[in-house]
Amino acid sequence: MHEISLKFSIMVTTLVLAAMLAAAWLADIDREYDSRARLLPDQVMTLFSDPMPLTAFALTDDRNRVFDLESLKGKWSFLFFGFTHCPDACPTTLAELARARDNIAKNTVGAEDIQVVFISVDPNRDTASKLRQYVDYFDTTFVGVTGDNAQIGNLAGQLGATYQVAITPGTENYPVYHSTAVFLVDPRARYHAVFTPPHDAKAISKRFKVMRELEEAT
Repeated sequence: MHEISLKFSIMVTTLVLAAMLAAAWLADIDREYDSRARLLPDQVMTLFSDPMPLTAFALTDDRNRVFDLESLKGKWSFLFFGFTHCPDACPTTLAELARARDNIAKNTVGAEDIQVVFISVDPNRDTASKLRQYVDYFDTTFVGVTGDNAQIGNLAGQLGATYQVAITPGTENYPVYHSTAVFLVDPRARYHAVFTPPHDAKAISKRFKVMRELEEAT
């Protein structure tokens, strides 16, 4: 009986949190646009009521250091999968994440406990030095990460990130296809939410601010 009561309490708390978050988002949208916005579904961020703990993985960052599960703990991590030869989605998304981070830094809670991680799915071309140069262009706090195909696939699979590298023998200019979502991992290394494209820095930072404030209040 006690176990049932506890589960019911957790379920109620989760539903209340989700309702508060949705109300806060819609109120914010309503103030900026008009009352019709109340009827629009949120198309920027999907928040999971039961965040999924990630399991062990082992990658390498742009300074040749180990980047693993422990590297995600203690921070809110925005993860984006891509590659440095990407002509459009990657630079566009990283630019929006840089602006979002600037917006978050202006809030009272600040950006000290967030990190943006660019995970290259093209380790054949993306060396540590190339990744460092690439992410520095957008924001010097960004972290570039890659590794062997099995470990990249390990993390991508846990988040539901899809990609395909079409290596063509004898050429450096082969295509890479990848999902363009931004995955949010909480300080307990749990898959907490996902931001869907097209990405907008203002919308991302607002959703994140409301979500974090509500999380800290529970």
